Amino acid sequence: MTQNPSSALQSARNEFLDELLEGQQSLTAVTQFAQTYESNGSPAGAKYYRDLIPAAAPNSGEQYAFEVDLDACSGCKACVTACHALNGLEENELWRNVGQLVGGADEAAVVQHVTTACHHCVDPACLSGCPVEAYEKDPLTGIVRHLDDQCIGCQYCVLKCPYDVPVYSKSKGIVRKCDMCHDRLAAGEAPACVQACPNQAIRIRIVDQQTLVDESEASSFLPAAPDPAYTVPTTVYKSNRPLPQNALPADFFSVQRTHGHLPLVFMLVLTQMSVGAFLIEQIMYSYFSFFREELAASVRPLHLFAALGLGFLGLGASLFHLGRPQYAFRAVLGLRTSWLSREIVAFGIFAAASTAYVSLAFWPYFGLAAHDGRQTVLGAAASASGLLALFCSVMVYVDTRRPCWKFSQTSAKFLLTSLVLGLPIALLILIAGAALNGQALHSVMTDYGRLLCRVLLVVGAAKMVLEVSELLHLKGRQHTPQKRRALLLAGELGMITLRRFFFGFVGGVALPLVLLAEGGMRSGQYHPLFVGVATLLILVLLTIGELHERYLFFAASVAAKMPGVPAA
Repeated sequence: MTQNPSSALQSARNEFLDELLEGQQSLTAVTQFAQTYESNGSPAGAKYYRDLIPAAAPNSGEQYAFEVDLDACSGCKACVTACHALNGLEENELWRNVGQLVGGADEAAVVQHVTTACHHCVDPACLSGCPVEAYEKDPLTGIVRHLDDQCIGCQYCVLKCPYDVPVYSKSKGIVRKCDMCHDRLAAGEAPACVQACPNQAIRIRIVDQQTLVDESEASSFLPAAPDPAYTVPTTVYKSNRPLPQNALPADFFSVQRTHGHLPLVFMLVLTQMSVGAFLIEQIMYSYFSFFREELAASVRPLHLFAALGLGFLGLGASLFHLGRPQYAFRAVLGLRTSWLSREIVAFGIFAAASTAYVSLAFWPYFGLAAHDGRQTVLGAAASASGLLALFCSVMVYVDTRRPCWKFSQTSAKFLLTSLVLGLPIALLILIAGAALNGQALHSVMTDYGRLLCRVLLVVGAAKMVLEVSELLHLKGRQHTPQKRRALLLAGELGMITLRRFFFGFVGGVALPLVLLAEGGMRSGQYHPLFVGVATLLILVLLTIGELHERYLFFAASVAAKMPGVPAA
């Protein structure tokens, strides 16, 4: 008798289910793996990666390091995928990347894939620059780890690291980076990237730190990569096929804007405006005594109050740059090594000294006598601490070693910003004070205003010349970071650059010239409404122009980096 096909199929299904149910009563896959590990003494996959990690821990003066066999790297990005999956990274968060080096002749072109991650440097810049000590270098293994709980999300390590290693997570408000899968290494297992590479192109080796320091003097790391003498990276790239002498990163000739850091843009401009206002106040009222006593008594408190308010606005804007501003108080922990910590402390001193100075200036309004000697000391302290804070701001960016942020250029920009914005504040408050006290505007402008306009004209023109000089690198033959910056300023960021020069020229050159000519055009008289509106317009236009300039300061801060991929 022939069996019904449907009955046979059902019988087969029942047998299969019975086998599955019986299997569930026995050992699970996890238990089976554990028993295999115990019986064999090593994981099932050990034969595939055991020779890719050292058999023993590093000795004194040694540390773990990545070793990359360039001949074996095919650019498959299995290492990238494994790192991303094992560490649970966000969609656009990568701790390992694969780039390309290209070179050779047209008839024999060379394309070399290069896998890169954190180099766990001997002297890590991220560690020394962190203001909250959120990095540590393991004294036994040499692995540079990021302490997520300690991080405040200031992102200064992103600027300090020349290899673009730390990655900021906006959702978490912190920076994260590769830690060489230190927990796996401690258990005798290879890091995810090492274990995932099908060609065994990545290994963990033990290197001697002093040898790396000595070899860094020769600057032999990778073509067009950042100078290894800065942080002494430990990753070893080896190849039996020497790279061509003209090998360059595949993205070497592409230029892209970087992060604009808007909170820092406002913080720097406003704090420098405040420092400039205090400096101008000290010069005009204390050292040279430009003003008549009755005019100074009415104008000086307004000037100081405006300068103090701008300073606190700038310091408040800086908090918006932090991923976790509630922990901003930790930012003084790195005072020993971090210029960012020093900047924060310097601005704290400036805020305290300037607040005390401004408070003393308002004592007469409450029937209290202001001691002249005390006022002189506090004024000098406010100006000196402001200059100290300004210097620390300069060093925050100079210390990143970016070619576009050299000391001479950065200090000139920041100081000129202070003067360019401090002068119109003094002029505007001078005009307002004269109006409030019934002073003749023509007399005030003739005695004081014209001099301020002339100084502003010189300073504004100097600032324009300094910034225009950056575009001269467009004529350079070599594709230096300065030339790439100039290409950005004239290309992708060209409209912002054009607006910056427009606001700077009209506010810092054209309108001061108009004010200087105003007295002669009206039979030797200054029209109060015209002068007031023109001065206010100068301050507004110059402030907008300096905000544009500071945005370009960040957005066009081109720096050497590890090889990337060709631009799409």
